[in-house]
Amino acid sequence: MLFNVAGHEVRSEVEKKHTFQSKHSEKTLEKLKIHFQVYNRRKVPGTIFSVDDGRQWKVLSSSYYYTEGNPVIRYIFEIEEIEELNIKTLILNDLKLKPYVYNEEINELRGDSLVIKAQLELDEESWAHIEHLYSENRYFTVQRQGISPHKKEMRFGKIIWSHAPKNTIKCAISLFEKGYDAFKEPATLNPEIENLGRHIIDNTHTLSSLIEILKAKNVLNKEDLKKIAIIKEKMPKTLKFGEVDDLEEFMQRYEL
Repeated sequence: MLFNVAGHEVRSEVEKKHTFQSKHSEKTLEKLKIHFQVYNRRKVPGTIFSVDDGRQWKVLSSSYYYTEGNPVIRYIFEIEEIEELNIKTLILNDLKLKPYVYNEEINELRGDSLVIKAQLELDEESWAHIEHLYSENRYFTVQRQGISPHKKEMRFGKIIWSHAPKNTIKCAISLFEKGYDAFKEPATLNPEIENLGRHIIDNTHTLSSLIEILKAKNVLNKEDLKKIAIIKEKMPKTLKFGEVDDLEEFMQRYEL
């Protein structure tokens, strides 16, 4: 096999070959042990590339040996195929989204649970859908078209957002697979803010449930419902705490 190692093409011999299943897409990937020789010592890169098919490989370990007086140096690499994750559409329940920045990882310390971080630009209707889904404070189905056909049960983590031109919203969202919550959460640096957010969600749900009960029993008339709607509109929304002046500037400085 021909590899590009730090900008130099080298022909290698494959000593061992193993396959494993991707934790992202469940596709079959490869691990190789390869040998190649060069005439000068090379700095070992973190990744190398297959010249024939463009696949990227992570260098797991490396060693080399040589004979005194002989300019040839022989390297041994253990490498693992890196999966290219190309998201086409991110679907939250029935809401289809097109991230312009997307990253996902498998958290091995939390039962191999999936964690997604994405940046989106949304119209008012899609943003309202996100707000509603977030306010429900529960799990929903997530599909990653282009990566895997399988659905995941996930929930929102943080949502940071700002207003953008043409009446759009730019937002950075994080999503956590249900299995993530089976493990104890580390202590937060801002317990007051996070607890306040939870209380607002709980109070909103309690108020909505109470209103529905009173409506069903015909306790509230149309005038009462109008007044309640005005009060609800003035209540702070949980997502308001995630608003920033400029999302792009914020994401250059901080991680989600």
